[in-house]
Amino acid sequence: MSRHLATPYRLLLHVYPKGSRRGELADTLLMAAQAGHIRPGPIETLNLLRQGMRARLGRPLSRGVVVLAIFASIFSGFLSASLANRIGWEAAPALPTGAARTQLAEMLTPGLSAQWYERSDDPFGNNGGETDAASISYSTDRTPATEDVDAYLAGLQQRLEAAGWTVTDTYSTSPTDIETGARQNNSQALTARNDALVLSFEDYYDAAYAEGGLRVSIYRAEPRWLTGSTLAVGLLGMPAGWLLAGWASRRLEHRPWATPLAATAAIGGLVLLIPAWLLSLQYLDTLSGTAVPDSPFWRGLVPTDEFGVMAYPAGAAITAAIAVAVLCPPRPAPATDPGSAGTAKT
Repeated sequence: MSRHLATPYRLLLHVYPKGSRRGELADTLLMAAQAGHIRPGPIETLNLLRQGMRARLGRPLSRGVVVLAIFASIFSGFLSASLANRIGWEAAPALPTGAARTQLAEMLTPGLSAQWYERSDDPFGNNGGETDAASISYSTDRTPATEDVDAYLAGLQQRLEAAGWTVTDTYSTSPTDIETGARQNNSQALTARNDALVLSFEDYYDAAYAEGGLRVSIYRAEPRWLTGSTLAVGLLGMPAGWLLAGWASRRLEHRPWATPLAATAAIGGLVLLIPAWLLSLQYLDTLSGTAVPDSPFWRGLVPTDEFGVMAYPAGAAITAAIAVAVLCPPRPAPATDPGSAGTAKT
């Protein structure tokens, strides 16, 4: 029996809950291992991980605890990623100010007077019940050059590409006739980005009402290090949610009155988080460059946001479920080892 093989097995078996089962499995696996093996194989490793994580939940005959643990894992990852993203934005580069802002406006709208009307120094702010990302915005009056919308946007695209920007989308913002579908004017917009900023640009012109002008908004692009840390923390948060569910399940396994109470509170809290999680899917569009990052993906968790009204009751319900598990000391099973759920297949 090789000591080199015993070490990886014993490390791997830490995925199982504490108890005599760890030692029994280690002895069984070492005796069954073929001569010359120095580490567990990939299939065997995956099987041990799967069975060990299932054993963490206890209740070997219950499928409901597995479903609950899966949802707890998903939402734990979501909450962890949201917290990491919000904290990380504090260290992200700020929006351009002073001469840099003036130079940017001159590149975007050369020769036109920019009327700055919006500025935010904080990463995010509440705007009429909506959690908005920081931005700098300005507008200009229409000129004969801006009235030729197609030509003006073509020139803008050339200037952007020459300055290292990438145009990600162009689209019409003109209202259409309900019956014919015809555009009522020639208003158009584009979005573009570079490594630090995201641009939303609209050239509005309505010849019938002699109205028009340019509307420009500039947002911060999410730095790559922030994207990477957000995803990494989210992935780490998923097994943490599973382990938390397993800890509570095993702690309450022989408490018949406390188990339904904690389960009901946990399920209620997770259900209330579903709208916030669905809202967060916009993050995928932002990362792909097909959406303007005008709001954070975790806005549904902000209680003051119009979509975050369920954040308080969701947090209260999940806290109540954890409190029930904390306040109820575990009662050992009368005849079986609680770590016996889920046996490795060799």
